[in-house]
Amino acid sequence: MKMNELKNQRASLVAERETIEKSIPVLEAEWRNAPSNYSPNGNMIGSPEGCEAMERLSSANSRLRAIPYELERTETKIAYLERMEQVDEIKTKSIQAMSETAAEVEALERTQSHLNERLLTIQTDAEQSLEKAQQAERDAASLYARSLASGDSEGEKAANGEIQKAAKQLASTDEHVRRQELILVALQAELDSLETQISNAKQRADDAKNAALSAVGLTLDEEWNAVTDQLIAIGARIIAVSYQKGGSGYGFSKLDVPRFGPFHSDIRREELAAAARNITLEELLTA
Repeated sequence: MKMNELKNQRASLVAERETIEKSIPVLEAEWRNAPSNYSPNGNMIGSPEGCEAMERLSSANSRLRAIPYELERTETKIAYLERMEQVDEIKTKSIQAMSETAAEVEALERTQSHLNERLLTIQTDAEQSLEKAQQAERDAASLYARSLASGDSEGEKAANGEIQKAAKQLASTDEHVRRQELILVALQAELDSLETQISNAKQRADDAKNAALSAVGLTLDEEWNAVTDQLIAIGARIIAVSYQKGGSGYGFSKLDVPRFGPFHSDIRREELAAAARNITLEELLTA
């Protein structure tokens, strides 16, 4: 069935549904107002007119319940044909998107690697600078203590100067480390943002890959369906031969070949047998 036929079918179903919906109140009124007959005992019984009105109302309601299912099937077929029309375009765009996102991920990961290296360098330098300044202060304090213990006044004076010098250096280093920590926090925020961008790009790449594979899958489904049409033709002739020989066409009793899409059903023996009954002896002999 072609696209135009399906769209016309959909429009016809919608129009039919609207017509029936409008007719329901009228049919209900006809049923309620239909004349009634009475039994010999005086009990009210139905009349032919009432039965006919009830049958018309029941038929309309039944049809109204069936239309949504038919509409759904029609919409499914339309959507399938639309996807088939777009297969080549979807495949081309998806492959291009896969290439673009792969390049994007590569660039983002290079930036991520560079920032990680820079973060590690800053972090290591800050830790080493702080440790060096703290060690200098500890060394000066030890020298001062030894000078006190030995009674070396000159050494004590020199050690005290070293302590003051180390303290100033440590204060300067603490300020430097504080500034470096601010840089580290900013770098980590940038790395977190990059990680999100990489994750999103990879998701887009996966989506593009799945879209491309779905397009390929649809094409393969139709190729498979075309091959199964040949199987049906050959299988039907095989069973027709059995029929012409007086047999029951028992072969293919376990046949179950899948087919794809809303326009096809799986192939079973019943389908081959029905087709075989329409094949004449002349057609078999001249095939």
